[in-house]
Amino acid sequence: MSTGGERPAPEGAAVPAQTPKLWVRMACGVYEGLLVFGVLAAASLVYGLLVRPSGDANWGLAHRLYLLVVMAAYFTWFWAKGETLAMGTWHLRLRMAQGHGSVPPIRALLRFALSLMWFLPGLLALHLSGLEGERSAWGLVMGANIVGYALLTRLHPSRQYLHDVLAGTEMVFVPGRKMKQRGEG
Repeated sequence: MSTGGERPAPEGAAVPAQTPKLWVRMACGVYEGLLVFGVLAAASLVYGLLVRPSGDANWGLAHRLYLLVVMAAYFTWFWAKGETLAMGTWHLRLRMAQGHGSVPPIRALLRFALSLMWFLPGLLALHLSGLEGERSAWGLVMGANIVGYALLTRLHPSRQYLHDVLAGTEMVFVPGRKMKQRGEG
């Protein structure tokens, strides 16, 4: 029952999207990590079959750069379409800030490059401290890096991630969105 004289939105009217809760975005990120792991495993298989590397040197920098390009292509492709599989599962959508339409591929690629802030400060700290090979230090530093980066959302009025703010994009929750049925356009 409404007490303030508010009227419900008419049937079929657009409901303004809202910023998803941090725990929803983090859960989506965990699911996304599982999916990306599969994509990178398949990409590594292709790399192994084409390059036929032997020894650590051949699975080193070239392989890492190849996987970075695969991830950039994966995220750029899906973000330009509005969502990845994980985002669709959690009813999340990526769009230009303030709802100004879909994300162009070049902006999606910029978002990917900026999203590396989830990991690069921690990796740099490990490298500069000489603790790259220490597993306990690696887990502690990277965990702190990820939690700290996620908590930065509390400092911005829109509660968006820093890479979204810098890229001019926003992740929004789309409530009540119906999933496409098999055979629908």
